[in-house]
Amino acid sequence: MACYMVSIMWAICFAGEHFFPEPDEKFRFDRKEIPYVYPGRRFDWDGSPLFSKFESLYGSSRHLSNVFNIFVVMTIFNIFNARIINDKFNIFKGVFNNPTFCIIFLFISGAQVLIIFVGSHAMKITHGGLHGYHWLIACVLGITTWFTSALFKCIPDHFCPQFGKKNQTDDEENANQSAIAKKNSS
Repeated sequence: MACYMVSIMWAICFAGEHFFPEPDEKFRFDRKEIPYVYPGRRFDWDGSPLFSKFESLYGSSRHLSNVFNIFVVMTIFNIFNARIINDKFNIFKGVFNNPTFCIIFLFISGAQVLIIFVGSHAMKITHGGLHGYHWLIACVLGITTWFTSALFKCIPDHFCPQFGKKNQTDDEENANQSAIAKKNSS
């Protein structure tokens, strides 16, 4: 699951300026005709100023604020997957029987909303929070963690080696070698 989430984050962080939508034209700055987020890099690849031109007025970039928000929202959705072990598919079974889980879930979710909307200076988030469309994208990507987890659970165990666990053939070979060593020592 971590590899899936990192690949989403990597794509948005390094290529989001080419596909991640920006519905508010005000935040497209000098690229009004391009409907994607303005790159969050302070300087362009050639060293010319990029977002650093607007940072004093607008605070941190919406691009990198979205990267942070999507990461946390995907993690919030993924905590449902982390509750269930042994390849069981019903990740919601017994959720309300565990009040500690519910309290932690609500606290983390509420803290994320507060961080995005009022944590601009302290957490280096864009002033005024993110657009509702950005929240929708974050939640949809969060839900994909449930489907991705279900797909991973369909992979047979013999395709995924377990570290530290010996194969039965290894145990048989070790037993045979031990028997030979005992026989030779006597």
